Order: sequence, then structure tokens, then C-alpha cells
Amino acid sequence: MQTQDTQTDNTTGAGRPHRVLAVCGATDIGRRRDENQDTFVIAALDSGQLSRPCIKTDVWVARPGLLMLVCDGMGGHAAGEVAAEVAAAAVHAGLEQEGENVAVAPDHALKRAVVGANEAIREEAASGVGAKGMGTTCTAAIICPDRLALAQVGDSRAYLLRAGELRTLTRDQTLAEELVDKGVLRPQDVERFPLKHVLAQALGTEPRVEPVVTNVEIQEGDRLLLCSDGLHGAVPGDAIREILAASADVSEAAGNLIDAALEAGGPDNVTVVVADCGPMRPKGS
Repeated sequence: MQTQDTQTDNTTGAGRPHRVLAVCGATDIGRRRDENQDTFVIAALDSGQLSRPCIKTDVWVARPGLLMLVCDGMGGHAAGEVAAEVAAAAVHAGLEQEGENVAVAPDHALKRAVVGANEAIREEAASGVGAKGMGTTCTAAIICPDRLALAQVGDSRAYLLRAGELRTLTRDQTLAEELVDKGVLRPQDVERFPLKHVLAQALGTEPRVEPVVTNVEIQEGDRLLLCSDGLHGAVPGDAIREILAASADVSEAAGNLIDAALEAGGPDNVTVVVADCGPMRPKGS
């Protein structure tokens, strides 16, 4: 979905629309894992500043936007953690290399960065870092003032809460969902399917990967969530919606979502990134 870019000054940002975002990320090892193989990134692409705020942080966002990313590593021992960290760093570096292309076409730039992350993981494994076959999910978003560009590989999810209604912006790339598409498995049987967590694709496991890219218009009052399956695999969608709707701010929302996953048994690492979309206005007004 293309929208008009009203940017008029690439140097100072004068005349460019800015949106105020409140962002927060959190991760927890869970109750049944020996190590945390999830990671997340929150990075302002104009300044290159990389942070992982675990408390509410207000950010002015103009083009090229704010990167939010969740990776859920796999591969046993430390390999999953390595894959997730390599992917996160590669996506961020790839977008920095894209330069102004990110502002012009954030969805295409994001897709190229995620494909580059796949190559980076495989190169690291070939050089002896981590382990052969290590991989990770990756759900990455670039938030511009007027829209959200998403790229997904695997089953980490993105949600949008608007006016109390929760919308899933991604679709799990799993064997179960592929069987549903083919009519082999009924949607109501997915939860009982013994291989429901087997991924159809992941970064690092195959030479080629095809991220699913989505564009979404955003508006003031939207609350965005990126999360690993440690959340959505343990906490039902209705409960996620209730927590997002009832939490006063992004810090409270992140903490309450993590707590809900732990109260549900914490079967896996759980990671969330939450962002609130504030007003659009000229910077400094």
C-alpha cells in the first residue's frame, strides 16, 4: 500500500512529518529452557542508535523510520542464540547500507535486509561460528510516520490493536498452515496437530528464503506488538487482546504479556516488542 511521502528536506528533517512513538521491549528465558535464544531490536534508522529499552521510551519517527524486530533462534545449545543475534545484526546493518532506499520503499529494503540475514547466518555457520543448520525466525517491521512495513520468516508474529480490536498482521509459516492451505488439515485441528510447531521456512536453514512482506497504514492510537511463539503459543489471542487493551502504557503491556506467558507455564523463551502510535506533527511543535 503506497502512501505519499511529504519529506522535503533530507538533511535537517524540516517539513517532514514525524510521529511520536512510545516503545518498549522485553524478553524472558521462560520456565522450561536452559538458555534464551530469542532476541529483539529497536533501532532508529535515521540516527543509527540501537537500543533495547525495557521501560517506556518516546521516539520521534520520520523517514526512514524505526526498526523493530523479533528473532526466535533454533538449533540447540548456543546455536539458536547465535543465529538470532547474527540475523538481528544483519538486518539492521543491511538497512543502514540501503540508505535513502529505505525511505523510498521500506518494504523492498526490509525484504532485501532479511534475505541478507539468511546469507549471513549461513556464512557464519560455514566459518565454524554456531553450528551447521542453525536458524531463526525473524519478524521485522519498519515504522514510518504513516505506515508499517513488515517482513516475516517463520512463526514470530505481529499484531495491531486498534479501537479494542486485535488484528494478526502475519501468518505462521509452519507445516500445519501449509497443510491447511492444501485442505489436508482442518483449521480447527491445528492446535492438536503433533507437528504444529515445525516451520516451513527459517533464516539460515536453506540457501534461499522468501520473506512474506506486508504494508499496513497506521494511525494515532494504534498499539503494535511483535512477539515470539513463546507468547502466542502459550497465551490465547483473546487474552493477548485483553492485556494490550487494558495496559496503561507499552512498559506495562510488555511486562503483563511476559507475565501471562510465564503464568501459562512458560514453555519457551518469550519476547515482545510493543509500540504505541502517537500523533503526527512537525517535529518540535
